[in-house]
Amino acid sequence: MGKSNQNLCSATNSSPTWGLWDLFNWKIVPQRFGGGVSYIQAFKDAWVQRNKHLIFAEAKANMFPAPLLAGVCWIEVGGDPTFIDSLAFEVRSFDWSGPNWVDRNLTATNHPTRTSFGAVSMQLRTAAETIGLEPGTMTHSDLSRLADCLEKDVYNITIVARHLRQLIDHDDLQQNPPALSKEAIRYAGARYNRGIGLSLTLIREDTSYGDFILKLWPRFENLLI
Repeated sequence: MGKSNQNLCSATNSSPTWGLWDLFNWKIVPQRFGGGVSYIQAFKDAWVQRNKHLIFAEAKANMFPAPLLAGVCWIEVGGDPTFIDSLAFEVRSFDWSGPNWVDRNLTATNHPTRTSFGAVSMQLRTAAETIGLEPGTMTHSDLSRLADCLEKDVYNITIVARHLRQLIDHDDLQQNPPALSKEAIRYAGARYNRGIGLSLTLIREDTSYGDFILKLWPRFENLLI
């Protein structure tokens, strides 16, 4: 990674972290006792509120409305504990450890670059491309360093914001920065979830992720106050 990205990776922020206890409360403890959906939504709210100043700053720097970034963050945080991503990465790295013919024909797992890291979940290959790197040429050590950076919320939010900017530009969704139309928000959110490889026509066939952001837009605005 370049020097600027290394410096960014060194920044820290004491955001709430999601672990096994949180997973237990979400999946096992009944909602009437403080668990269930209410538990994970409260965690998501607290995470966005804790990072609201950074979310505002990165949205402003990338010239789009802050609730779009807040919405992506809110959807992605929580869920699987961090160690599951790390375990999946190591298993996939072993499976794809070569030689090339074996990797092409006999692997049983997704490529390590398809592993997601960070509270705001992002695949390693997406993060690499966002900062101008070629995932296919990165070593295991390179990918591990990138994964470690994504686990830090300051770096994570910054790269997610840059990626959203790139997605907006990819589909030419913005006519009057930093404003975005509802349609543009819907498509940018959907593409964050479904990837840059699909045509906009295919993205339009399923915009549920972006629709959800629009539905909860007032909530995200309030969390940023």
